[in-house]
Order: sequence, then C-alpha cells, then structure tokens
Amino acid sequence: MKVNQAKLKAVARQVSAQLVQSGPLELPPVVGLKELVRMFGVKDNTPYQWRSKGVLPKEDGEVSNNPVWKLTTIYAFAEETKRKIVWDPWDVLEPDDAAA
Repeated sequence: MKVNQAKLKAVARQVSAQLVQSGPLELPPVVGLKELVRMFGVKDNTPYQWRSKGVLPKEDGEVSNNPVWKLTTIYAFAEETKRKIVWDPWDVLEPDDAAA
C-alpha cells in the first residue's frame, strides 16, 4: 500500500486547522504502541517487541513517558518494511498496483 500524497496533505491541513481551535483534535497526529497494535492487526505485545529489537523507527516524542510516533513516520515505516496496515486512521492509503 502507498500513501496518497494528496489525501495526506489534505489531512495535514485539517490537523493544522484544528491546532489553532479550542477543543480536542479529531484526527490525532501521533500514535503510540497500542494504536500500532490496531493499525497492523498484530498481537498486543508485538509493537513492544519491535521497539525493543530496534525494528520500529525512533519515536518522535513522548506522552506521559510513553513513546509516540507521528502518523507519517508509521506510514513510511510500513512502506519501507512492506508491512500491511489494516486500520488506516487517516484513510490515506491506496492499494498497490499489483493488488489492484
């Protein structure tokens, strides 16, 4: 699966607009280990193992002492490692040409 750059830019503009408004973000710009479980459809401990083995990219930051990654970092990680995302929180992925 590849990231549709036009969709990604539209979502980034939407997140950016929400940052200057009061209230919660509708589309989170970061994900943690628990969200990775859902995104990749793996067992609960798999992202923890990926992180401890150095498979995941370096985290982009921390929230409450827990690692978080920008969603764009995880999309790039999935493309580079050919891992399939089963839950796309921003709906910016499109099928590979071979699968279409």
